[in-house]
Amino acid sequence: MKMTGEEVIAAPRQAVWDALNDPEVLKQSITGCEEVKKKSDTEFEAKVTAKVGPVKASFVGDVKLSKLNPPRSYVISGEGKGGVAGFAKGGATIRLSDTGDAATKLSYDVEAQVGGKLAQIGSRLIDSTAKKMAADFFKKFNKIVSQNAESTVMTEKTPAKKTSAKKPAAKAAKTAAKSTAAKSTAKAAAKPAAKAAKATAKAATKSKPAVKAKPAAKASSKTAAKTSAAKTRTAAKPVAGARKSAASAAGVVETAAAKVASDSANIAKTATSEAASAVNSAASEANRQADEVKSSASDNIPPQVKSMSRMWTWVMLAAAAGLVLLWATGK
Repeated sequence: MKMTGEEVIAAPRQAVWDALNDPEVLKQSITGCEEVKKKSDTEFEAKVTAKVGPVKASFVGDVKLSKLNPPRSYVISGEGKGGVAGFAKGGATIRLSDTGDAATKLSYDVEAQVGGKLAQIGSRLIDSTAKKMAADFFKKFNKIVSQNAESTVMTEKTPAKKTSAKKPAAKAAKTAAKSTAAKSTAKAAAKPAAKAAKATAKAATKSKPAVKAKPAAKASSKTAAKTSAAKTRTAAKPVAGARKSAASAAGVVETAAAKVASDSANIAKTATSEAASAVNSAASEANRQADEVKSSASDNIPPQVKSMSRMWTWVMLAAAAGLVLLWATGK
């Protein structure tokens, strides 16, 4: 894709050059631009959401400036990636020149390549979309730069207002006069008030002293003391009753605890004796069963076995006796 064009911007060439390198102006001029970051004097990073036909995607691109000749020309090169939508890369040559009427002519030559889904849309649709975006950019850019230039010119032409030193001096004199008059008025008003205060003080000193009220004060203090003592006694009675009830409650609790302890001990003794009797009865029962087993076993032995056992007993005794005799004779 190739595109060329010219735009006349109503601002000086230096102002146009500065605006082309201002991230905020570029962000306001590019349709769908979310942010423009200036990484250095020759590097920018931008994020733009654009729609080309049925494809709409957010492109993140890096732009580099080269062959700088301020404020006359430079070359832009960059690449934008839109994920599944594809990519776009290319460059442009920008030239600035004066028109002679305080305006600047901006000429550009653009060459770009697209890939991915963007390449499947068609060159005609891509060219028309690119031309529309360029027209929108220069329209907004021209408006912003021309307004900034007009405001700068108006600021330079407006002279600073001359400040007069006579008015502050006159105001200060008036203020001083007002304060002096106020002070004199205050003094004049204060004199009658001072005289009236002196007269009131004299009248107060000439008047008779008030009747002493010490006995009444003493009586009232004694009555108040008696009343407070009575109130204290009355309030102490419930407290004493509460203490007595608490003591009786404590005695009841101690008695109940002692009873519970004795009952527990009796229950433990009874359980122990019952367990011992059960063990004894079990042991006697076991001994009885053992005796029965022995008796039944002896009853079940045949007579031949009993006679053989007796014979073997006698043989063993005889052999033991013979051994004893041999041992004795050998000695």
